[in-house]
Amino acid sequence: MGDEIGGPPLERIAWGVVDLVSQLLQAEERDAVRGDLAESGARSGQALYEVLGLVARRQVALWMDWRPWLALVGVVVPLGWVLSHASRWLADSSAIYAFLYLNNWTWSFIEIPGARHDIVRLSTYFLLDSLALAGWSWTSGFVLGALSRRTAWITASLFFLMVVVGTLGATTTGRAGNAVVFSLPFYAVVFPRLVRTFLVLLPAWWGMRWSFRRRPLPLLPTMAGAVAIVLLTSWLSPSLEGSVTFGRHAVPLDGGPDGFIGTADDPRPLWPLSLLVLWPSAFVVANSSWRRWRGSSNRRAGLA
Repeated sequence: MGDEIGGPPLERIAWGVVDLVSQLLQAEERDAVRGDLAESGARSGQALYEVLGLVARRQVALWMDWRPWLALVGVVVPLGWVLSHASRWLADSSAIYAFLYLNNWTWSFIEIPGARHDIVRLSTYFLLDSLALAGWSWTSGFVLGALSRRTAWITASLFFLMVVVGTLGATTTGRAGNAVVFSLPFYAVVFPRLVRTFLVLLPAWWGMRWSFRRRPLPLLPTMAGAVAIVLLTSWLSPSLEGSVTFGRHAVPLDGGPDGFIGTADDPRPLWPLSLLVLWPSAFVVANSSWRRWRGSSNRRAGLA
């Protein structure tokens, strides 16, 4: 619309906004609306008002379905909040060891067996933690896209917002005892944002994009990925729970039978968090299986 209409700069900008808002409509309806506006000779202000009203009515109708609400209460709020804390926890705990070895690097670390073992162990832990966080985020994005395909611009925006602001007012306990590390802007500000961007936001966006594809996911790789996420979650579940409790300074008062906090016998009232981050993986497997079964049924019906 806006490309064919000249006029003052503000008028062209307004038509550009009309074009942008109309992208929220289905392709067929968008073309019809553009044609009607061009034929009626409507001005930019009137066109924007009509398009906004139409988009609002369509969005209200879409939210009458249960799927966007399931995406909101099952993914956006709980998983956005948990992934926000998990990414902060990973960034802060990794920053301490990164500062220890990278900022104080010496080649003697390679020569000393104990230091060499620590570097390999810590690097492996960081890699597995990163894979788990990216897996939780990818499957969460896939569920968002699958459940709220036509309202994804709302649910995805809210999810990304929850990931960004979920840790406001929270700080990991590791920062309190490592002021030297977190006095550096890279470890205090830049690194947590890099972890959140590359291990949460981008994988979630990628998963959402995959859910929009017409072809189902290949079943065996999907199941293998889900099993890997289950194993990683089982191993990392104490850290996942700690990212929330210690991130909010909610240190458990009961140290278990031995009386010491941080040992294996501590009570774990937040163990359902593992189920929370795993349910999107179960959804991905079920969705892929159902779509493949439906496709096979349709092909058999066509042959018949």
